[in-house]
Amino acid sequence: MEKAQNIKGLIKGIADGISIGCFVRYNPKSLEYGELSQLQLNEYGEYIDMKDFPDDVEDELQDWEIEEVMCLREICDLPYAINPPRAREQISWMVDFANDRSSGTRFIKDVQRAIDSRHPFGAFKDVMAYYRLLRDIQLMA
Repeated sequence: MEKAQNIKGLIKGIADGISIGCFVRYNPKSLEYGELSQLQLNEYGEYIDMKDFPDDVEDELQDWEIEEVMCLREICDLPYAINPPRAREQISWMVDFANDRSSGTRFIKDVQRAIDSRHPFGAFKDVMAYYRLLRDIQLMA
């Protein structure tokens, strides 16, 4: 869990966490915040909600995993949360961004192919780099 120096730092920390697809929990009074990735929640979610570790759970987890769970519990105890936008919503933003930049047939086909690919976010970024629009995306963030 991190603690910002001021409200501007808190907002930047929250935005940074959301930009990488994490769930972010924060306390505006103490300026503490923390990121929870979906992977962490999937991996340790069953332990986070438990009040005390039973003996057998401590035996199952390694020391670093116990530290990870304890850190995640601290983050989960923060009072406010912001969830990252769903993939469908992010893809909608990519389509809107592309439509605002060009109506060229080849560009639209390249964007559609990227969005339909197995890794749409990376492929979209590659298309934007090819068309020299990556800077426009960074300015929006």
